[in-house]
Amino acid sequence: MEMMQKSLLALAVMATTALNVQAASNVDVKVIGRIDPGTCTPTLSGGGTIDYGTMSPSTLAASGYTVLPEKQLDFEIACTAPSKVAVKVVNGRPSTVAGANEGASGFASAPGGANIFGTASVVVAGLGESNGVKVGGYGIRIATGTVIADTKSVDTLRTENIVSPAWSKYDLGSMLAAASVRGMTWAATGTTAPIAFTNLSGKLGVQAYLNQRSAFDLTNTVQLDGLSTLELVYLP
Repeated sequence: MEMMQKSLLALAVMATTALNVQAASNVDVKVIGRIDPGTCTPTLSGGGTIDYGTMSPSTLAASGYTVLPEKQLDFEIACTAPSKVAVKVVNGRPSTVAGANEGASGFASAPGGANIFGTASVVVAGLGESNGVKVGGYGIRIATGTVIADTKSVDTLRTENIVSPAWSKYDLGSMLAAASVRGMTWAATGTTAPIAFTNLSGKLGVQAYLNQRSAFDLTNTVQLDGLSTLELVYLP
């Protein structure tokens, strides 16, 4: 059975700181659908919004990048019947990572000096552009030890190829990868085989960094405008 996927939900990272058409001659008929024992619905607390609020220009470091605090959201996946699912992330603001060149996935390793989750070179998404300037970037992770599936603690797994997955345990770092589409799923503690579940919950961590102070015209408002879409992928 091929894996099937479904749009999940949007995760927004935001804040404000003072800082010739021709008609086609043919048309396709498509017949699609699926038979599935259950469907899954994901949710994020706070409407999926990480809001860093209104910040003063003094927030920006005098030199280098400014790393903002990590914030967390509650996430949940509720299924109508036990189902095996994974999650992947799609970048909604491509080509906007400050200080880095994005890979094929649309994400990039954070530049030197922007240590996300306390680690160098964590893969990040872009925070959009404001007044023509790349604002920054942010990492997304599943907080270690927070995930419960049907009342039991579970391990989080990752794969670097969601189309043909090979699963391994995930402990630290980002849900994002620069050169591939990373997928995340869950397994019984100490194992690496995805499990079916009905209800799963945990914590999603997001941490952002801002571009160097010299990049901004601080006489104008600077908007943080990060957007990522989390998608569910149904596993066989």
